[in-house]
Amino acid sequence: MKLLVYSITLLLVLNTLILSGCIRTPDKEYGGRGEILAVGAHKPKLMDQVLYSVKGQNFIIRPSKDDFQIAVVKVRVVNIKSTQVTLNVDRDTVTIVSKDGQTFSPFYPEDMASNTSDMHPEGNPYGLHVWGSFKLNKGYEIAGTVFFEVPKGLEFSDTIWDNVEYVRVPYPK
Repeated sequence: MKLLVYSITLLLVLNTLILSGCIRTPDKEYGGRGEILAVGAHKPKLMDQVLYSVKGQNFIIRPSKDDFQIAVVKVRVVNIKSTQVTLNVDRDTVTIVSKDGQTFSPFYPEDMASNTSDMHPEGNPYGLHVWGSFKLNKGYEIAGTVFFEVPKGLEFSDTIWDNVEYVRVPYPK
């Protein structure tokens, strides 16, 4: 009887914590896989501005138009098969697809960034960019953020990686 009362009490406490938001689901990574690469991508985070730091300098990225936002996608690319691959990450490498079928290419962060005295968020979550050329040995990965300028109000269905091979990362509906 004591065990039953204890179990019910524990379930009620956990249920209360979950419903009150004290236990949150972490930002989830979704995945896709090809023959050579495995690609993970988080859902785009839509922001009015992005603050980050590189080598002690603080930067801010703002959209170029009032009715646009910056979509930040955390990506991770793993070489699962080849001895070594060379990744060239640029405007043609990764795209995000809206639920209505529009595609968006990323921009080079420094093209839209300006110096700021504002401080980046704790942990500098947007300071590591996936852009440029990388040699990736088997079993190794690159990870960081990719930035897109998108109209406000969109939802996204996929991230597409198209370098070395085509890999689609679908998001749940």
